[in-house]
Amino acid sequence: MNPSSNETRLCFDDSVVSVPRDRRLRRIVVELSSRCNLDCPMCFLKSSPETRGDMEWELAENLFAQAEGFPHLEWVHFSGVGEPLVHPKSTEAISLACRKGWKVRLTTNGTLLADGALARALARSGAAVVDFSLEAEAVNFPGRESAAGSIFDAMRTLKGACVDEGRPVPEIRAAIVLTASNLEKVLELPKFLGAAGVRGVTLSNLVPTSEAMRPLVLYPVSLEEEARLQQALFLAFQKEGLNVSLPRFALSSERHCAFARSETAVVRWDGRISPCLRLAHGYDEWVLGRRKRVCAHSFGSLASEGLDAIWDDPAYAGFRWRLRRALYASCLDCNLLPVCEYPKTTESDCWGDSPACSDCLWDRNLIRCP
Repeated sequence: MNPSSNETRLCFDDSVVSVPRDRRLRRIVVELSSRCNLDCPMCFLKSSPETRGDMEWELAENLFAQAEGFPHLEWVHFSGVGEPLVHPKSTEAISLACRKGWKVRLTTNGTLLADGALARALARSGAAVVDFSLEAEAVNFPGRESAAGSIFDAMRTLKGACVDEGRPVPEIRAAIVLTASNLEKVLELPKFLGAAGVRGVTLSNLVPTSEAMRPLVLYPVSLEEEARLQQALFLAFQKEGLNVSLPRFALSSERHCAFARSETAVVRWDGRISPCLRLAHGYDEWVLGRRKRVCAHSFGSLASEGLDAIWDDPAYAGFRWRLRRALYASCLDCNLLPVCEYPKTTESDCWGDSPACSDCLWDRNLIRCP
């Protein structure tokens, strides 16, 4: 399909489905940089051979100019596998997106906001939501030593900078990865989060990226154990008046792709367009104890194509249509999983679809992104 076509046709056995062309892109996740100032062992790129880098400023300007052609675009979310604030023009990019009239969200590890100048620049940028990714202090991974207390200080620094600059304070949220090592500590965090001005929290389970991390996962458990875990977490955060988003801990056959349903596209630092954060880069993950190679997948690059052409591409349009309806293979519900070759990578599945989302832990709501 070219940009002037009005539909994409998908074939299912003896049926043909006509998918009207849409411009329903509502959220863009912008990876300003794949570099980071920390060296977290749970990072997807920890053992990846991929080149890391920063988005060229001309590419960022071009992206936002083209994004104005999508009338339903609401959010620009600066996130990705790297730390957005290491980009030399991070706050300029946030300001530019805000001036375009979109709501802007930033996910950061917060450690760089100890620099008062950067905190003031972020305050002036106009971001609506800032998610601080923090680690409970009970987890002492080498390379991830940003103790919770230092992140609370960063939150207060940002709030103070907003007051000093006469700007509204963004909604401050926390993003926390739950593990078997930090669960009890996480239950103690709400009172400190509330005191630091946090209004909401997103909790997620861990995606192991090495064999050594497998014992740290909290899933899968029985429905009874899941109810106990969710109740304990919900009550701990609700007691401090915090809105908390909880993951699942038990396996369910119900699948929902949050990226497809929210009409989201991910723009990597090099301009490649991916359907979600999981498929934006290549790395190894452990899915319920099985090692799996995640293959980076993009539907085009802004270096050679326009955003509208990539969004309208029949392969991408068909992919989004299938994911919104959960019309793809389900490895975790298949009794052939132990002997099947398909689950070893995300290249393709037994239905012939590529990339394969057949055992994605995000669509089971075990893993959540802010």
